[in-house]
Amino acid sequence: MENGDKIFCGIDIGSRTGKIVLINNKKEIIFSEIIKTVASAVKTYGRLIELIPENLKNITASAVTGYGRESTKTMTDFSATEITCHYLGVLHAHPEIKTIIDIGGQDSKVITIDNHMRIKDFTMNDRCAAGTGRFLEVMMERIGFSIEEFANLDISEVEPVKINSTCTVFAESEVISMVSRDVPQEVIASSLARMVAANTFFMARKTRPEAPLFMSGGVSRLAPVRFHLEKLFGNEIKTDKFSQLMGALGAALFAMKETEKK
Repeated sequence: MENGDKIFCGIDIGSRTGKIVLINNKKEIIFSEIIKTVASAVKTYGRLIELIPENLKNITASAVTGYGRESTKTMTDFSATEITCHYLGVLHAHPEIKTIIDIGGQDSKVITIDNHMRIKDFTMNDRCAAGTGRFLEVMMERIGFSIEEFANLDISEVEPVKINSTCTVFAESEVISMVSRDVPQEVIASSLARMVAANTFFMARKTRPEAPLFMSGGVSRLAPVRFHLEKLFGNEIKTDKFSQLMGALGAALFAMKETEKK
């Protein structure tokens, strides 16, 4: 760090993971980390702060977003919604994007962007766990895959079967039935990925999504879900190595923006 450089901190406390991003005044990421959430949002926040290297602890301003922002907003300078932060993070990294698809641990959201790079519309599902990262974790345990094995599974030649229910409880019953009938693991995994993708696609249609599309959130690293989303949208869906950090990056950019206003 050069003398006079400012540091802005963004924290995204989700239901499954906590993320932290530090940026400099050139809006470059200088530190980032992802951890599993611990006992509470406050403890997750504390653990993330502990991870900041000593030479980067002189924070100019910070902002929090995500599932745990209400519990921790008094500990930061600013707080912002997930919609705002994912929009800021993705558009900073990929200014050409018109539709953002974010699937996290317990919710999913779709944000569309207009020609002036402003939020045009958004929709969010935070009432049902079906179609989220946690749902997939539970289902993979049922069929004997780790989430890491599922993340890299090639299902391009696997024909999925229809899972009729969009409810977590009933979908799980269908999966148990398939396991008992010795339906191959890959077929069940592809079917679950398609169910999650379909739930998101039908939700997204309310916002009139357009390409180019970008996927953020933890589920962005699950190749089978991206595969089925691309088939449903009829377009490539971009992602990058910072996809899971877009909310935290957006929070850091929000902290910078609000500080400059003052």
